[in-house]
Amino acid sequence: MSKNRQLRQPSTKEALTIMGLVILAILISLRISLALVPALIFGSIVATLGAFYLGGKWEEIQEGIIDGIRNGLGAILILMIIGTVIGTWILGGTIQTLIYYGLKILKPQIFLPAGFILCSIISILIGSSFGTIATMGIVLMGVSEGLGVPPAMTAGVVVAGSLFGDKISPMSDSTNLTAAMTRTPLFSHIKSMLYVSGPAVIISLVIYYFLGKANIAQTVDLTTVEELLTTLDANFNISLLTLAPAVVVIALLAMKMPALIALTISALSAAIFAMITQGVGLADVVNVMASGYKPDIGLEMLDNLLAQGGVSSMMETVSIIMMGTAMGGILEKFGVLQALLDSLMKRIKKPRDLILASMVGGYLMLLATGEMMVSIIVPGRTLEPAYRRMNINTNVLSRSLETSATLACGVLPWGVAAVYARGVLGVGFEYVKYCYLPFFAPIIAIVFAFIGFATFSSDEEEKLQEDVIIQHE
Repeated sequence: MSKNRQLRQPSTKEALTIMGLVILAILISLRISLALVPALIFGSIVATLGAFYLGGKWEEIQEGIIDGIRNGLGAILILMIIGTVIGTWILGGTIQTLIYYGLKILKPQIFLPAGFILCSIISILIGSSFGTIATMGIVLMGVSEGLGVPPAMTAGVVVAGSLFGDKISPMSDSTNLTAAMTRTPLFSHIKSMLYVSGPAVIISLVIYYFLGKANIAQTVDLTTVEELLTTLDANFNISLLTLAPAVVVIALLAMKMPALIALTISALSAAIFAMITQGVGLADVVNVMASGYKPDIGLEMLDNLLAQGGVSSMMETVSIIMMGTAMGGILEKFGVLQALLDSLMKRIKKPRDLILASMVGGYLMLLATGEMMVSIIVPGRTLEPAYRRMNINTNVLSRSLETSATLACGVLPWGVAAVYARGVLGVGFEYVKYCYLPFFAPIIAIVFAFIGFATFSSDEEEKLQEDVIIQHE
């Protein structure tokens, strides 16, 4: 194959047809099964067929696949390190200590805002809204019975807090995926998210406070919380010393150290403190880094919460990133994304138009699939070049996709997160009216888009103190 052979650029109609067929293949696969990796494989196959139609050769297609995957390697490395961080933090008692002190703040008068904060903290630490809903969410549902709080109200708090924590957690697979798909540095994406989600959280907490005052009695039964506190105290060395790994990673990131290095140092420090504070051996540390923590405490709720971490736990998300970037690499190599972008840019004249288009794209994909990951991958890969062309920081794109597709997945009736939450928490869809974050955040994002606030330009990265470890040009 000649390296200098000019590839034929598709027309807008051809690009729309190929992209439409790719999305259709993904949707059909998701309808058959909600497994995302096979859906992306089918999408990649259709993208490959489209490349052949455009006159591409296999060597060129393979080159596009490799180039696409290369864009996600930074996120893949971080995810693998995150698996070791979560495992060692649990082995050393860091997460248990934060849960222990968090449960102690559950006073009746502030139950709803405290529950939101507690779910956010747990979700940040373990990087999983699903894991938080299935563990701390169940705890709070049990406590709410003693408090006389309507189950739907508590469920709304649990889902909103879990989603928020997941979205700003460097441990989260979906947060890393969004950064990878938009080629945005991880902590730049998280900081940008806070501009929109931060005000929405404050508004939510104020409402939860007044709701709590109106709905919660002063004398309550906290048996479930006491059982958890007693079990944690009996099985782990709970002390401020066990919080050292969390302090280490926060300090290193504040010093602008690249995420990959900061997380690696945190995992190593957590392993050392695990041996000091919990009396574990080196073999335990290595096993947890590889396969995660395997608790056998005897309290099912706590065992489920702490069964986290390990490089192996990240492999499914690594597969999603690899297949998503491979598919995007094919579409990019053969000009499909460029043709769509050229057509789109003829209609988009202002940054706000591009931001609104990003949010609409996320919502449309979510409405069609009910799955947040694919709702991030397709618009992210398609629109990322438009942001660079308009000199808008890609953290605005990544923030827009999270604000639309990810948060809405928790309140869309057929959204995977909403279906999961209803099943685990045992509530109906009435919890949505108490789950404020997915509604306030998009409103704030739209207002910001129109007034131009927090619409960062590409050359503002230094002002935002961005971590550039994932940047792959």
